[in-house]
Amino acid sequence: MDLLAPVMEYIPDTLNILYALITIVIAVLVNKLIFHGLINRIARKAEVEEHYVKPLKHMASILIYLVAFFGILRIFGVHGSLTGLLAGAGIAGIVIGFALQDVLSGVVSGIILFITRPFKIGDWVEIDGTEGIVKDLTLQRTKILTLDGEDVTLPNSKVNNSSIMNKTHHPESRIDVGIGVDYDTDMQKAIGICEEILEENEYVLDEKPKKTLIQEFGGSSINLILRFWIDRKEIRNEGTNLGQLKSEIRNEIVDRFREKDIEIPFPHMEIIKKE
Repeated sequence: MDLLAPVMEYIPDTLNILYALITIVIAVLVNKLIFHGLINRIARKAEVEEHYVKPLKHMASILIYLVAFFGILRIFGVHGSLTGLLAGAGIAGIVIGFALQDVLSGVVSGIILFITRPFKIGDWVEIDGTEGIVKDLTLQRTKILTLDGEDVTLPNSKVNNSSIMNKTHHPESRIDVGIGVDYDTDMQKAIGICEEILEENEYVLDEKPKKTLIQEFGGSSINLILRFWIDRKEIRNEGTNLGQLKSEIRNEIVDRFREKDIEIPFPHMEIIKKE
């Protein structure tokens, strides 16, 4: 019996670890198979938008894992609330509190976005300089697929404090493309060529005004600006983007100007030496 005594001392701890692992497995199964499946079935029957479904799943996951967490504490004989634990931990509790501050801020921001709905999954948005399609929205983050095909993840605390431009409902945008011509250029001729290019481009909206204006007198050129409207949704559906469209128009301008002997000057400096 003396030989078995050390082994018997470790059996309770081993059982507790086993019970904790079983609790984790049950929590994962309940979350994935029961709660998520139930939410999906209810959402399909009630025709609930995906914008609401994903945050509900995340909230259900948080609830289940919190219950599992407190269950594991009880298995190891740790009683009392999480507040009591943090208070008893002293400095460690303060550090954890500061760490949770950002997490809680993100969750609160996610709830605000969930309720106010400035955008939903599938919308075309521009947030803090990031433009693209909203692919995912959770309680803590927003995932955007940019027009260049890159995945960008923004914390909801940042999203909630940034200007949000939703371009899904109002996809028409005014675009400016600039070009400079030599001071000796026949301006009516140059402006006419630019307006012909806008008339011929398939993405420039005919029902919206399109103009070529003299923007300014630069140091080496007279700067023109081509001002027109496009439908961003149509461009996206065609597999192109705004950058490519601007590049096509600039290339066409260069080709037409060369054909008509219109010079596009480069910056230069004239030095006058006094005798």
